[in-house]
Amino acid sequence: MIQERARRTREHVLNAAAEEFALRGYANTALQTVATRIGMTKGALYAHFPSKEDLAHALLQHFADAWDDIRRTWGDLDRPAPATLLAAALSLARRLESDVRMRAALRLLADGGLASDRGARTLAEIRDCLAALARRGQEEGAILASYTPDRIVRLLLAVAWGAPYAPGAPALDERLSPLEEDWAMLLDLLSPHPQLALGSWGEAP
Repeated sequence: MIQERARRTREHVLNAAAEEFALRGYANTALQTVATRIGMTKGALYAHFPSKEDLAHALLQHFADAWDDIRRTWGDLDRPAPATLLAAALSLARRLESDVRMRAALRLLADGGLASDRGARTLAEIRDCLAALARRGQEEGAILASYTPDRIVRLLLAVAWGAPYAPGAPALDERLSPLEEDWAMLLDLLSPHPQLALGSWGEAP
């Protein structure tokens, strides 16, 4: 019972810290503000996380774990590369929209100044994996070869990272079909065969 209570408290602390980091960044987040957000004393918070850096590293570890989860949702990698690329982009955008810890970790990585080999490696893994899919799509003749895979990935990630903050974005339960259409349209713009229907990218899971 005590262990379960401690686990729940730790989860509340992480969520509160994620809200603060996502909103204010690392430098402008104070542990006192995190504690106040959930009605906890700063001393009680220290019992779970001795420092702000420990909190940040826990969120970056969550980012790494979430990436592992996302990677497992893509389904059959034997499908055409564009369909898998669409599934990957949708998975990232949806997770960012629903998971404040993911958004906080990205803010921490974007701010810099926090040493985290695990977070940096995870970001590199995401870029490398998507670039490999873009490269395979070019080899299949389904993605324009005039753009390097790295440039394509930068575009896709810029949209994925910004999807939760897009002006007028519908709520999560209202945006799944429009979100799929938006991503398919974006990828269709990269196709050497723009006359193809959006469905040519395949069904995203």
